[in-house]
Amino acid sequence: MKKPNPYFVFLAVFIIGYWSITLYHSYNSFENIILDRINTTEITSIQILKSSNEEEIKIDDPAEIEKIIHEFADVKLRRTNASDKPAKTYWISIFVNKGLRFGMSLTDTNYLHITDLDSKSKYHSGGFKITSKFDSEFIAKMFNK
Repeated sequence: MKKPNPYFVFLAVFIIGYWSITLYHSYNSFENIILDRINTTEITSIQILKSSNEEEIKIDDPAEIEKIIHEFADVKLRRTNASDKPAKTYWISIFVNKGLRFGMSLTDTNYLHITDLDSKSKYHSGGFKITSKFDSEFIAKMFNK
């Protein structure tokens, strides 16, 4: 029986390893990208800007901040570069210890772009498609209060 060529074995292992790492970083969660990097009790405010009419709300109440974070907490994400053409976009700014830490844009097509202003790592920011159950209408309802 013929021995496999070590070059082909190395190449196969390399390709499988590269594919595994790429796949691992393609799937993520809101918890992993944001909540694991901060203490949620240090969130001092959240600002939300509705792009359609530039109406803005600022949430300072810790109970309301907790509700918003809870809505996002279990969201599962898949990294993507493409997004659908949204009708509505909400720009969400999360302030930690009174300084802007995270910027997010959420579209009505369940696309979320996250920017971690304290991290240079490409894995802490980027565009994501929301792959889990998520009701983005809870943000729209906040503007109707």
